[in-house]
Amino acid sequence: MDHIGIDLGARHSHVVVLRSSGRSPTRCKLRTVDLPCWLEKQPRSRVVMEACTQSPTIARASMTARHATKVVPAQLVRLLGVGARGIKTDDRDAEALAKASQHNPDLPSVHLRSEVSCHRRELVSSRANLLKARKSIATSIKSWLRGRLIVLKGRASSKVFSEVVRTAALEHPDGLPIAIDTMLETFDHLTEQIERLDKEVVSLAQTDGVCERLMMIPGVGPQVSFAFTAHLDRADRFASADDLASYLALVPGESTTGGKVIRTSTIKAGPLYLKAMLVQAAWSMWRSRPNDPLILWARALADRRGKCIAIVALARKIATIMWSMWKHETSYDPARASSMRVSKANTGIAMA
Repeated sequence: MDHIGIDLGARHSHVVVLRSSGRSPTRCKLRTVDLPCWLEKQPRSRVVMEACTQSPTIARASMTARHATKVVPAQLVRLLGVGARGIKTDDRDAEALAKASQHNPDLPSVHLRSEVSCHRRELVSSRANLLKARKSIATSIKSWLRGRLIVLKGRASSKVFSEVVRTAALEHPDGLPIAIDTMLETFDHLTEQIERLDKEVVSLAQTDGVCERLMMIPGVGPQVSFAFTAHLDRADRFASADDLASYLALVPGESTTGGKVIRTSTIKAGPLYLKAMLVQAAWSMWRSRPNDPLILWARALADRRGKCIAIVALARKIATIMWSMWKHETSYDPARASSMRVSKANTGIAMA
């Protein structure tokens, strides 16, 4: 079997083919858009590339052409010889990937999501970017208000935020500058676009059997269930709940030295937007279902370790329960989520 290393670029990509017959390597430079057609004409080979923006599309085209395809995580390509000795060219990188394929039969590869999952992730990512942009604009507007000693109550995500700001500014001697008025118009436009995406997400979630099942959990709505399934793609990717928690980075860090084990706060990794949504789901469940066995378990933990740690632990619990329900096609059962119960005398918490 031939081994093909591809160094992907935005416009052009470099390809090195190591022949199984022992002939000298074949090198070529192709337009990236032409790679799918080129791969179709090649004999069945092993194709290796680095994970990047273009890699999912090229990898799917490679698999369609019946090639054994590996997309190596960007953090590992240095170990395979890419950029070795401080000399990095596109041709050398492609050759390093081809040689790594030739010498390592078990190269690690990132998970390639389905086209449906990729489309859903685009919706989730677009919504997250719009929310971030709106938050930035709201922060600038609030900063301008504080500079004029104007203090407003409420959240900047409210639909009436622009109206309240305009009313307060017009009552001030300085009036409403054109710069702030322009930002308020942008804020309103972003709010409309976010609502448009929200409607699309809700519509897709309500017609998806997995999302409907996950929404049985208190605190988990269309946005959380949709983002969860979009990021994970398939439940069978993970062998256990611990593997899922590690992927989501809902696990404590560790700084062990000299035989002394030291646990730190949760590691700063994983899909940050999904982690934030799971934490929001935990807070929603905390406030709305005080007698749920899962919340009783979290409150008992909060008494020992503090509320913030309890909320993160609850977010991890919610994530693992969602994964289990998805994998085993079961419904939410509060009795199985935790053994904590409200005592009959209603004076405390007891174990069932």
